[in-house]
Amino acid sequence: MYTSYTSPVPPLESLEPLEPLGPLEPLELFDRVCRRLLNRGTELADTVVDQIRAEVPYYADPVLAPPDLRQTVGQGIRLGLEVSLDPGRIVDVERYTRELGRRRAEQGRPLDEVLHAYRVAGSEVWSGIVSTVERDGLGNMRQLVHVAELVWKQNDREAVMLADAYRQVAQGVASRHGERVRLILAALLEGRNEPQFTKDAAAILDLPHDGRFAVAVLKATPPYGRVPESTPELRGIRILRHNYGQSDVLVVHLGDLPLDALASGLDAGPGLRIGISPVVQGLDSLPRARDMAGLALGTCRADGEVARLDARMPDGLLISRPDLSAELARQVLRPVYDLEPADRDTLLDTLRIWIENGGSAAQAARRMFCHRNTVLNRLRRFEQITGLVLARPRDLVQLTLALDAHLLLGPTVALGNSGTGYERLGSSTSIS
Repeated sequence: MYTSYTSPVPPLESLEPLEPLGPLEPLELFDRVCRRLLNRGTELADTVVDQIRAEVPYYADPVLAPPDLRQTVGQGIRLGLEVSLDPGRIVDVERYTRELGRRRAEQGRPLDEVLHAYRVAGSEVWSGIVSTVERDGLGNMRQLVHVAELVWKQNDREAVMLADAYRQVAQGVASRHGERVRLILAALLEGRNEPQFTKDAAAILDLPHDGRFAVAVLKATPPYGRVPESTPELRGIRILRHNYGQSDVLVVHLGDLPLDALASGLDAGPGLRIGISPVVQGLDSLPRARDMAGLALGTCRADGEVARLDARMPDGLLISRPDLSAELARQVLRPVYDLEPADRDTLLDTLRIWIENGGSAAQAARRMFCHRNTVLNRLRRFEQITGLVLARPRDLVQLTLALDAHLLLGPTVALGNSGTGYERLGSSTSIS
């Protein structure tokens, strides 16, 4: 009986050999039963539909069940009975089986549920055949045993046919859905803030319109860096991924979890850098989160870093205006740049380590394996060269920002010899 729910009655001429069936009486009996059921119209179809709904919870749900269930069951039963009388109709049955499998895939019905309903229906149709023989006294029940095996083989054959057609379409549907998600994410990240579009996007992506989100940008550094092919899986966090060439953007729904749950779950291996935005509210804020994640990524000074912008706000400010940052570094550090490279690097290293250790000359000396007085002498020399006073808060802030700009952009940029604010120098001319 051809349908995704009914058991197809087999085209007997297509099932060879017929000789083991013995006399033709079983086939003649089966022929009479099929004609009798065809004459009864919708009675059997109604019974089959009721049984499907009773045994398959998915189809009992009025929301989940296909709206054309009754129609497909009725048409499948009719085709199955007709092909039993006219084996030439087998082509129509096969065409309809494949079409039904494709339709259910396009509707997004679960294949397991479709096949479950198919087998329930097949069992119910066979019960209808048996009960018709008994009720109408058409013949000896034992004669049906000879055709039962053929009927169920045909049922299994068509179930396989339906499943194959379903899977072929499902692959295409999944591909189209993936492309749709990609385009929607691109539009959201680019700032398409039309209220209806954002509302529809939330429904399609299964995300809350006003949820808590963050964006992470992953970038591989050539020639050996590679962005992972798989999307990270973090408990309690929903992550959608969008590719931008060598960079990947992760749109992250945090739910009620803190940003730490995302940052601690991301791993930047060799040749990879990751920048993470602060938490933003709502899908409308994704463009701003993307920009902030990009700034966080720009603050990475080496591969393997996972940079959170909320922990690197000063660096983020410097990266957002590389021209002004370079000008600041040029004004503050120019006298130092005029020194010999080794002398310059030693002096800037000392300043960096002294600042990182809270202005403690003793701790900086331990880090640099030198005497405390050596550190103090270098600091005094810096003050003499630049005219800054490190004990003066405004001068110290200016120095700290200038030194960060130097570390982020490099002295070549600060001296105005490069066209981009994001270029970095090699290890011989930069501080790491």
